[in-house]
Amino acid sequence: MDRLKLARTLLIASILYVVAFYFVGSAIKPGYSQLSNFVSEYNAAGTAWARTLTYAGYLATALLLSAFLLCARPLAQVSGISRVGFGLLWSLPASFLLGVLAPCDAGCPIEGSTSQTLHNVFGILVYFGMGAGIALVSFAPGVRLFAWRRVFLLLTGVAIPVVFFLMVEPDLSAC
Repeated sequence: MDRLKLARTLLIASILYVVAFYFVGSAIKPGYSQLSNFVSEYNAAGTAWARTLTYAGYLATALLLSAFLLCARPLAQVSGISRVGFGLLWSLPASFLLGVLAPCDAGCPIEGSTSQTLHNVFGILVYFGMGAGIALVSFAPGVRLFAWRRVFLLLTGVAIPVVFFLMVEPDLSAC
């Protein structure tokens, strides 16, 4: 299998695995709601299914996404600022690895254990890293040829930190 086919296969596998992880996780996690709980609560310290969701979910996803980025890097036609953006895309697998290394406390409070504090600090870094990475990749020479792709990537890059702020807004948590 050539590198392009392998990269596409890893990307599709990553997407399907993440979607399955979210649906299976919410189905087996007692009292979990995808509308009112953070995904970080799948493996909250001391909760049901935490270890299984940590390793079969977060760790496996981090490895799949890392394999995709490693495979795709030589194929990516990035230079200048878009090269920085591609590097920041590593924030995505890092965010899943964060769930393994620093799981949140039950309820994902703003204040809590050392693990919760690390989770919150690194969570902010990876959300903003992902947003910046996606936005900066839109400046890659190959993407510039496709105006709609560029606009989509820029809007997605901006949306990630906006959604982060909305998700932690207390007035919206009841929605």
